Amino acid sequence: MKKSLKLTLCCLGFSVACLCVGLLLQSDDCSLCNKKPKYVFYFIGDGMSFNHILGTEQYNAVKAGKSEVERLNFSKFETRNFVTNYSTSNPVTDSAAAGTALATGCKTANSFIGVDDKDNELRNLTDVASEQGYMVGLVTNVGINHATPSCFYGHTSDRFGFPKLVDDYIESPVAFIAGSTIMDMKSGPQDPKYKPITTAELAERIRNAGITLTLDVEAAARTEGKRVALVANDKENKHVPYVIDRKGDEVHTLLNHSKAAIEYLSREAKDGFFLMIEGGKLDYAAHEQDAVTTFLEVNEFSQCVDLALAFAAEHPDETLIVVTADHETGGMSLGWDHYEIRMNLLMAQKASAIQMTKTIQQMRAEGKRNWSDYKQALSEGFGLWSLVPVTKEEEALLRRDFEDIFMKYGPMVDGLYNKSEFLVYDAIRILNKAASIDWTSLYHTGMYTPLFAKGVGEQKFLECRDQTEIPKTIATLMGGQL
Repeated sequence: MKKSLKLTLCCLGFSVACLCVGLLLQSDDCSLCNKKPKYVFYFIGDGMSFNHILGTEQYNAVKAGKSEVERLNFSKFETRNFVTNYSTSNPVTDSAAAGTALATGCKTANSFIGVDDKDNELRNLTDVASEQGYMVGLVTNVGINHATPSCFYGHTSDRFGFPKLVDDYIESPVAFIAGSTIMDMKSGPQDPKYKPITTAELAERIRNAGITLTLDVEAAARTEGKRVALVANDKENKHVPYVIDRKGDEVHTLLNHSKAAIEYLSREAKDGFFLMIEGGKLDYAAHEQDAVTTFLEVNEFSQCVDLALAFAAEHPDETLIVVTADHETGGMSLGWDHYEIRMNLLMAQKASAIQMTKTIQQMRAEGKRNWSDYKQALSEGFGLWSLVPVTKEEEALLRRDFEDIFMKYGPMVDGLYNKSEFLVYDAIRILNKAASIDWTSLYHTGMYTPLFAKGVGEQKFLECRDQTEIPKTIATLMGGQL
């Protein structure tokens, strides 16, 4: 006999409108309710909350010339929810504590990876998956030993102990890992002197462990019988470009790395696989308060979900897809100005704030000192003056920033992972303001994060109230326990 329960609408602020969480709870005759998934996709949009998703949908609609919002694939999932994400040290979490919560089901302090706030090591989903016979893959578009991927194999109270995390990865059962680079800032808590070590030296550690470390995406996908580490750069700590800054011939992208992981795991994993895919550059863009760059990173993240949906179409009764985020970045608000959002004014942006900073710095290095040259660069990169109206007061602000470039040479605006010239920072804020988009922070906020699920066991995720419950649910569905 079937029982039904309709959950009411849940409304959230920050101009986000409402999430409808609807469910038909059924008895054990539901064929997918209690079945064990053979293939598990776990998507984490780093820094992605509701307005990043809604803003992307609105941006896409205007760009496509449509009057109605075109929803992203995962926002169409029937199973939708939202969860809290605080750490044990602060209501506002960082990526290390949030990643640990999403990987282990346990809260910890900010900066801690794979350990609780007393520095005790925690079991993670990689452990559970491997114990249950699944092969494990991790994909990101930032460093393979950055905070989020590290939480699925690492254990340290210092998220910047990158070499320690490389050693943890080597000792882990992770079969396939892909990212932009190998982070190399310092050697971590195992060495109290923090002896400098390079990306190239860390890459050699991985190779010496018998792992196939390659820069060739196709070769990574075709590798048989060996563990694989795929990176875009094994010589220096350098990240892949934003989507908006690509020239069109790049092979190292989140989408291509995800394709390689799925091809590898589909062939090598006879008993199923667990694959975590992180959109890490999304967080970087939001730290820089760069709306268009953020929206385009969300789009590529959504394209990776398309890969999982295509796979699930071939394995409809064996696949689980979970999409969530670790925290919100930037405090993005949509439509602050007179009940209006003007996404059309963002259509002329052709470069990220970071790429524009590089352009400005190159112009300065070349000795260019005329305001008209810099004004033209801002017009070509952001659409200011050409499409976006600029007031006299706003232009005066930009002129002062321009003069400071030559008079003061700093300081710059620190977006955590990148630094912007004040000229660029103020220009991007003028662009956002014109479009009626605003930001409250250069860092994280304590907003709820979204949760979407589709496939085997999806209904279980409607019971989640905090992000720690997501991995516990996944572990249970896989037949294990955290």
